[in-house]
Amino acid sequence: MVSKILAVFAFVMLPLSMSLWYKSHHNPEAYRFDATLYKSLRVYLRDGACKLQLLSMPTKTAGKSEFQGLLNYDPFPATLLLSSVRKGPYRITRLAFPLWLSTGVLILLVMFPVIRGPCRLWWRQWHGLCLECGYDLRYNRSGRCPECGTRFSRARADFTRRRAR
Repeated sequence: MVSKILAVFAFVMLPLSMSLWYKSHHNPEAYRFDATLYKSLRVYLRDGACKLQLLSMPTKTAGKSEFQGLLNYDPFPATLLLSSVRKGPYRITRLAFPLWLSTGVLILLVMFPVIRGPCRLWWRQWHGLCLECGYDLRYNRSGRCPECGTRFSRARADFTRRRAR
């Protein structure tokens, strides 16, 4: 159930991730959000990467000019970056990652329930388990699963018994 909920969430978020990826290549931007009087968040989108920068200020009297001066640098490292540094009374926490990484993770989350079913059936068949409930049928001679009552092929059970020896 949880995997299906994650898949639906990923399916909804996938177009957003792809549009951010497209926008970062064609129209790089920087956004600023003041979370509280003491914290401010900057979001940079450029060249297929995203960088989040959180500035923690010691007092609410810190001026915006000081804040702007701390952020004038190239925000994109060559690799994945997570860092936190102190510059005077300020603490700057940075997270930078390529947008293809988030898009790839979302695609995997969408595909997980689709791939999980056939893989589970293959695993159960290979190990001599009931395809419906997963009960061990290797030494069952009745042709029915005692757990759920599903019919199964005795030839398949004999094959898995021979392979298990």
